[in-house]
Amino acid sequence: MAILDVSDVFFDYGDKPLLSGASFKVNPGEHCALVGINGSGKSTMMQLLIGDKSPDKGTITWEPHVTYAYLDQQMSVDMDQTAADYFYGVYRDLFLKEKEMERLYMEAALGEPGYEKLLSKAERLGNELLESNFYNLQSKVGSVIDGLGFAKEDIEKPLSILSPGMREKAFLGKMLLEEKDVLLMDEPTNFLDPGQVAYLSQYLKNYPAAFLLISHDEAFLKDVADVVFYLRAGKISRYKGSFEHFLEQKEIDLAQAEKNYEAQQRYIKKEEAFIAAHIVRATSARAAKSRRARLAHLERLEAPSKEGGEVHFHFPYSTGTGRNVLTVENLEIGYSRPLIAPISLEIPSGSKVALLGKNGIGKTTFIRTILGQIPAISGNFFFHENADIQYFEQQVSIDLEMSPFEYLRSLYPDFDNTKIRSILARVGLRNEAVMRKLKELSGGEIAKTKLAPITIEKSNLLLLDEPTNHLDQKAKDSLFSAIEDYPGTVIIVCHEKDFSESLVDFEIRFS
Repeated sequence: MAILDVSDVFFDYGDKPLLSGASFKVNPGEHCALVGINGSGKSTMMQLLIGDKSPDKGTITWEPHVTYAYLDQQMSVDMDQTAADYFYGVYRDLFLKEKEMERLYMEAALGEPGYEKLLSKAERLGNELLESNFYNLQSKVGSVIDGLGFAKEDIEKPLSILSPGMREKAFLGKMLLEEKDVLLMDEPTNFLDPGQVAYLSQYLKNYPAAFLLISHDEAFLKDVADVVFYLRAGKISRYKGSFEHFLEQKEIDLAQAEKNYEAQQRYIKKEEAFIAAHIVRATSARAAKSRRARLAHLERLEAPSKEGGEVHFHFPYSTGTGRNVLTVENLEIGYSRPLIAPISLEIPSGSKVALLGKNGIGKTTFIRTILGQIPAISGNFFFHENADIQYFEQQVSIDLEMSPFEYLRSLYPDFDNTKIRSILARVGLRNEAVMRKLKELSGGEIAKTKLAPITIEKSNLLLLDEPTNHLDQKAKDSLFSAIEDYPGTVIIVCHEKDFSESLVDFEIRFS
């Protein structure tokens, strides 16, 4: 029996249907991926599953007593607690039980009347702790902490001062420790480096219960998914088997849908020609009317269309910057103390460079320091005098109450409506998505909105901090080509090794 049953769900934001008869089931132990292009409705479906939104029509039924945990990018928790308290808080009831057991033993040790009952109750609590594997919790939590890349000093810090990536990993770690019947995850690898993605992949492959995740990291999906739900044109198709099987079968199914549509169109055209020719003839009018009735009741197939609009990223180039665009001399970065050893390097003009290192090591801090957003602890850095810098910031503050159109208009008030729409269309935002509030759009559509200004301003140095997060494969391919064709210098932080490895000229590893 399915533990989650989604049946004929419809949902829209008032301007265009997003889900139109979507149905699927998750069975116990299934490892499922929900895939589709940016804006197809994946994150909305997740919000429907947890009750944050309600379907306009249709039903979502959880099997009674099934537990689930949800990971998204907007989790709200007490940010004053340390990461360690956050992790061990999963087992708060067990720690309270241990404390009560110790109290009972201490009281029984006094030897006063009734101590036998106290001992019996304490022993019962001890057995319950053993059955809950309580005394292996330290090892269990430690495994998750190590696997997700937390250093000892990180887990003692309040969540509020951890980097955005470390906080997201804390949310993920707690979810893994909770071990619910179903894990619901929206882009869980966005802030993981390759080693941590490998850890999560292994964890999920061995996870005995079910999960449903959204990800645009195809290498990750090939590792963990054995069921793929494909969301396209408001409906969901189920593919049992590996992600590679899904990719192959999807193309076969789309080709067959195209053939079926074309065959039906030929049939309709032939029938309409017969009807037009015979409806007024006494000898054949009856046959023509019969065919017209059949045609009227025919279920018309929709024309298969290419998924989403085209995406054309392009970064305008300004001018040359001599031999080196950036020189760094013994630069210490950090806040109250240095994060890593002093940095010295030269970035040749026109090169493509990847910054590598575990989360929290200082990659984003380095970028923000050379941009002057964070003061250097010591050392120096110099840009070429002709440097024109554009920066894509992974955690840029953006008003989610604005639409993409309003956001771009706020940056470029002199642009007319047509020009703003044209810019947004090039990055893959068209029609109703342009005017909808950002909070109603997908993570990929928000990312495209934030990338749009960089496609307007001329530059010769791009600083890109996790630019592929949330982007679907079509958008990633366009971004890759745009960076590859860009004559200027690119410094990129990217957790997707497949994207950056074949793009860059050399790598700088922070350790």
